[in-house]
Amino acid sequence: MATSGARVADYKPLGKEEVVAAVLAAASELFAEKGPAATSIREVAARAGVNHGLLHRHFGSKRQLLAATLQHLADSGAKLRESGAPADKLEAAHELQARVMVRSTLDGFPIEELQKRFPGMERFLTQVRFKVSDDRQARLLAAHAMALQFGWGLMAPTLRAAFGLNSLSDAEIRAAVAEQISKTIGG
Repeated sequence: MATSGARVADYKPLGKEEVVAAVLAAASELFAEKGPAATSIREVAARAGVNHGLLHRHFGSKRQLLAATLQHLADSGAKLRESGAPADKLEAAHELQARVMVRSTLDGFPIEELQKRFPGMERFLTQVRFKVSDDRQARLLAAHAMALQFGWGLMAPTLRAAFGLNSLSDAEIRAAVAEQISKTIGG
């Protein structure tokens, strides 16, 4: 079981479900911290507390593990939202997912080929379609909104420094981004 970058010393996942859950948690953390290119299968196995052979058995290659991790993060975020999870849990899940997606992209992994479903983005597109009837326009507006969120998520310290916004809190930045998105989609 992985916890904040290090597994609990005496815990060893047992059975396929526990092993898969521990591996996905460890891979999520490591891919977010270092990127998939700099993360080895052995590192993921060590953090998960399993033998690296189990990763190959359950996931195959590192590329297949990355694909499973990306899908797991997307699906987990959607389940958290559906369950009415607190905002801080949702934010942490989205932050982890965004970091893995961005690091994967920077490492040259094609997320659009690896991840089959994008439930969070699909849900957002559905919300935009309620406000914008033209499908192409709705898709573009939803994509622009996601790009704005990803951009701030990645570049916030630089944007704050470059535009003299260091006094704004994270909550104020999030509120400003949400307001801009709302204006963009006509909300």
